[in-house]
Amino acid sequence: MHSLREQFSLNDKVALVTGSGRGIGRAIALGLAEAGAHIVLTSRTLEEITQVAKEIEAIGRRALPIVTDVSHSESVQTLVKKTLSVFEKIDILVNNAGISPFWKRVEDLAEEEWDQVLDINLKGVFLCSREVGKAMIAQQKGGSIINIASISGLIGTSHISAYSVSKAGVMQLTRVLATEWAKQRIRVNAIAPGWVHTQMSEGVLAHEKIAQELLAHVPLRRAAQPEEMAGMAIYLASDAASFVTGQVFAVDGGQVMR
Repeated sequence: MHSLREQFSLNDKVALVTGSGRGIGRAIALGLAEAGAHIVLTSRTLEEITQVAKEIEAIGRRALPIVTDVSHSESVQTLVKKTLSVFEKIDILVNNAGISPFWKRVEDLAEEEWDQVLDINLKGVFLCSREVGKAMIAQQKGGSIINIASISGLIGTSHISAYSVSKAGVMQLTRVLATEWAKQRIRVNAIAPGWVHTQMSEGVLAHEKIAQELLAHVPLRRAAQPEEMAGMAIYLASDAASFVTGQVFAVDGGQVMR
């Protein structure tokens, strides 16, 4: 049995993190790099992931930024091919790319708006998992897939129906993939953050009255910082979690237990 330090080490692992230009994705990418992994960064904005790549290289790990639209299969296939051409393997996938641009009741939500959210938040997780899963199966060395869900997939949250449904779907896809790929030693788990200070949530949290009402349901009485998601990601990516699969971990200040 390896020492605890060795179990948590990601030394020379290759991690692909989608939506890693900012927020939770950036924090997880940097955390995995500090644990020893080389990082493939993806976003639809080259400038963002190029900057994060510089931060990772300053840590002493390799970084490869690749512009990707996770909702298009050809773009995801290109991402995986480029990753394998440079690193020759993928050990870790973090499906973080997601959007929540609409704060609307269901009767006001357009079909196109619903499709936009589901395409990125759920279809994107399927496409990335499928292509990386193929690579991991071919490598015959197992791997770890970490899906970023949300507690909105566990509880009913008004005004973000498409987002909530997409994240519930991510959780169920996590369980299905964990079951299908267990024989290949590919572990699949999910992190379900609560309220986190990111560009996506800041518009809501910036309103003092709304923020007070939302955070009143959080026992720790605050929103998290993106960096507070990195520890769970490192654990799930590492050998310390070698017997953990098909699970959803709420990192939410205790909100879902209320």
